[in-house]
Amino acid sequence: MALCTVEDAETMADDKAYADAPHRTGFTITCARGAVLKRAKAVLLVPLVAAFAAFLVLTLMPERYTASALIQIGPRQMPAAADDPDALPAPATFEAERKSIEKEIAALQSASLMERVIAELKLDDDPEFKKQPLSAVILSPFTKTDSQAIAREVFRSGLAVQRLHNSSLIAVRYSSPDAAKAQQIANTIASIYVAGENPALAASDATKLSQSEPTASERAFSAMLAEYGYARTLSRAQVIQKAQMPSEPAGAKKLRVTAITAISSLAIMLALAVLLERNALLRTRKVEKTLACPHMTTLPAMTSDGDEDATASARSARLIVAEPACPYADAVRDACSELAKRTDGESTRVILVASALPGEGAESFASNMAHHLAVAGEKTLLVDCDFRSKGLTRQLSPHATAGLLDQIANHAPVEKVILRDSLTGVHFLPASGPAPVSLAVPAALRSLGFTASFQSLKARFSTIVLAAPPLLDTTDARALAELADQIVFLTAWHRTPHAVAKKALAVLDAHQHKVAGAVLTDISDESDSSLMSFGAIFREIRRATRLVSFDRAA
Repeated sequence: MALCTVEDAETMADDKAYADAPHRTGFTITCARGAVLKRAKAVLLVPLVAAFAAFLVLTLMPERYTASALIQIGPRQMPAAADDPDALPAPATFEAERKSIEKEIAALQSASLMERVIAELKLDDDPEFKKQPLSAVILSPFTKTDSQAIAREVFRSGLAVQRLHNSSLIAVRYSSPDAAKAQQIANTIASIYVAGENPALAASDATKLSQSEPTASERAFSAMLAEYGYARTLSRAQVIQKAQMPSEPAGAKKLRVTAITAISSLAIMLALAVLLERNALLRTRKVEKTLACPHMTTLPAMTSDGDEDATASARSARLIVAEPACPYADAVRDACSELAKRTDGESTRVILVASALPGEGAESFASNMAHHLAVAGEKTLLVDCDFRSKGLTRQLSPHATAGLLDQIANHAPVEKVILRDSLTGVHFLPASGPAPVSLAVPAALRSLGFTASFQSLKARFSTIVLAAPPLLDTTDARALAELADQIVFLTAWHRTPHAVAKKALAVLDAHQHKVAGAVLTDISDESDSSLMSFGAIFREIRRATRLVSFDRAA
């Protein structure tokens, strides 16, 4: 930055005019299309990765074959006489049949039947029945298991007994990696059950059920059976279809599951892209509701001043000159236009730029705004009022020998240390020189010399931009607010909790009415239709999640 004394300065050319950027007020199909295109990388890649993962998992899973035997079971009870005028009505008949078949299903799944089948086929010596299921492995530290218990657990995991619709047919299915073994086990279960072992098994389950107190509905149902003489038993169960050896695995169809995964993931990503874009469009309303002040503009993410080297830091302070067509420069011009609309018509205006916390971009924004106003033809003074960190002084005039604080302490005119940028015409008043100043900052801000100096500066400049320290760090910004006509509040919307931002505004106290609006920093450029990187999309999702938590906390 080429700075010189005021006496040697020359006036510069005006900046060309820029029209105010129109604000989008609704979410249209075009907006939705743009939202998807901006996030096309994630929208397309995530479904592909999900589909590949699903296909890989299905491929690595061992194939299992399911064999099914069909058993027909007559109801255990029926009315005493078919022509009895007091026979049960149809609903009660169905209920009795349902309860009877449920008992048979419980018998088919009972531990005693499993043990008979395991002993009959010597499955406890089979390697397949010695490997614990995943659920048993997880619980193994808390449970004691022997070989027989493991065999029963494996047997139970492969067995499925189900009634077919509302008929008296029960399907006994067994699943195993070996097709022949699945057929053998399913047929053995059915044959042992039908061959005469089932009454004892059912009685065993019935004994367990009878130990519990019957419910009111069960007592009423038993009384109804007794009243209508519902006691005669039908014929025993029989196997009507033996299990056949399955020729194909019974697992999920790989292509079908892969396609479903891809389509569902694509639908989720499309919806997520639209929701993220809609959240950005509704940001203005959310800001004004949360901070109780107008939303002026949003600034694209920039590197924090504290993390930049000297060259990059100075460039960010004059970005509107270095890159006048960049989104950041557009946002600065938008903010200046909004401030011009809110001016009360006075000949001189003092604009205070402050943030809640350090690193939110207030210094860079104040500098760029002052440079824009100067190029636009206004006689503008930029003042570094952060007397402790002196960020702008280090960026714009690192070799300054004196500044505002030095002149106040020495009772000297502040005009003597004002510098001027020969390129843009902006005037700059450094915070202080490198030497320590004996006067404390709070005392300097309350001094008559400080007030008198600003009255003198207001007579010389049409616009004075004050770069204030963070509102929550010191009380300096509150004292500076007394001098301001307009206050611009900056907050890193995605990093600073909303409650903290509201607390910072409350620090202004009686000067809160001077807040012209809020400027959100560290925001992705919504007008940029280029493809977003995966990192940007991930940060966008993370920030949206954080905003939800902040809103709930508030």
